[in-house]
Amino acid sequence: MKNAAAFFVSACMASSAFAALSQEHADFPKGPAQYLLTKDELTAWKSVETDQQAQAFIEAFWARRDPTPGTPANEFRAGFDERMKIADGRFATARIAGSATDRGKVFALMGAPTNLRRTGKQAGTVQGPPAGMPANLGEIDMRANQSAQAYSPKELWIYEQGKLDIQLGQPLVEIAFIDQYGSNEWKLERVATTDYATVFDHVARSYIVEAAAAPAQPAAPATYRNAAFAAAAPSPNLFVSYGEFVTPAGEHFVPVQLYATAAADLAGGAKGTFFGRIEKASGEVVSIFEEPSTLVATNGGAYIDATLTLAPGEYRGTFGFAGEGKAPIVVSTPITVAGLDKDAAGVSALILSNHIYALTAAQAPTDAYSFGGLKVVPKSDRVFRKADELWYFFEVRNPGIDAATNAPKLLMKLSLTGTTAKGAPVKMGLPPEETPARELKGVPGHWAIGQAMPLETFQPGEYTLAVKVTDLMTKQSYEMQEKFRIVE
Repeated sequence: MKNAAAFFVSACMASSAFAALSQEHADFPKGPAQYLLTKDELTAWKSVETDQQAQAFIEAFWARRDPTPGTPANEFRAGFDERMKIADGRFATARIAGSATDRGKVFALMGAPTNLRRTGKQAGTVQGPPAGMPANLGEIDMRANQSAQAYSPKELWIYEQGKLDIQLGQPLVEIAFIDQYGSNEWKLERVATTDYATVFDHVARSYIVEAAAAPAQPAAPATYRNAAFAAAAPSPNLFVSYGEFVTPAGEHFVPVQLYATAAADLAGGAKGTFFGRIEKASGEVVSIFEEPSTLVATNGGAYIDATLTLAPGEYRGTFGFAGEGKAPIVVSTPITVAGLDKDAAGVSALILSNHIYALTAAQAPTDAYSFGGLKVVPKSDRVFRKADELWYFFEVRNPGIDAATNAPKLLMKLSLTGTTAKGAPVKMGLPPEETPARELKGVPGHWAIGQAMPLETFQPGEYTLAVKVTDLMTKQSYEMQEKFRIVE
């Protein structure tokens, strides 16, 4: 990813990335084009701000993939659209369009495989594509809509370089799918012979026939359009939380939350402008934004969150809010981005919250602090009342899976240390205990642990919660901790 960063504002948990874009244009990177966008193109798209810019980007996107640019027709786009239709017709489930399933995505990108092997009752090899059909539009019968007992639980798609009209970057590619629960929800299964990310990226890039570079990413503006934001006063009543996550598809993102305590006089429902500035240690501005937004009420204050896309590095973020009729206020924080491998095992930072709820609308994979249909609102000031329940929450990526339960086996140990407001030391802990994890809906390979801790028996004071998690299948251990304060 290039050093320049693009900022996506997600006001009131809206899924649209840019308030200035029409829905048709805002949805472009979520539609069929998502299978073809290169990393450079995706970075450039994230800086598009107007419908005019978006339309120019989209036209250039398809033109770069036109094998006969001197003719009115774009044969590549027509073939890709046809593969999307075939995928929708062959791989649909009760909940997901066929082209949005793992098998549908691979078919849309790569077409029909040279051969298909199944294990189970219908084990064997299916030759394809049928005679007379172009390789990229092959109609191998994938039996997507039959009962779980009527087809095998595994499929292996085999692509051979030279036998298909695509560039694999290697002589042979094997792509495995598994229907783990017999529910017709086929998922990619890793195989030792194939690095899926490398293959998919190579195939997507091979379709580009126009030699010009990807659309240039506009440079971040030097300052705000509203000069008052640059002179906004720091407020002790604003706080920031940020994290670092990666989607199963490899999209790295940094959720950021701006939290206003009740003392900030910014209640939930307040309308105004959410603005921010991200710069490197050198002072180079990599992103600046100002968006009409509405604060969301939460226990003890109000918040607004966003999703940031940043290359690994050290930054300083300044975030603020200007309520209608109120002077703008800001808070600054250092931001460290390490970078995450989508296939590596790991855990997120520990999130402390007193407000967790189920989302009523579908979430995007990179929505801030949204986990498989669950919204976790960080208590960014980390101040809790005795009447609160303190929720501690974290995500587990790619844990070992117990074949007997199809779930991870995680051993968790909690310890709490601190000092009460009267100066008394506090030290307590629980013995290690195997803890169930929740599989995040729509986020394969990602699980979550969240538990509540009633605070009514605690004395006011300063505390540190430490969590150690051991994956019993892989023997890996992770340690997290967060400080918090309890008041009456």
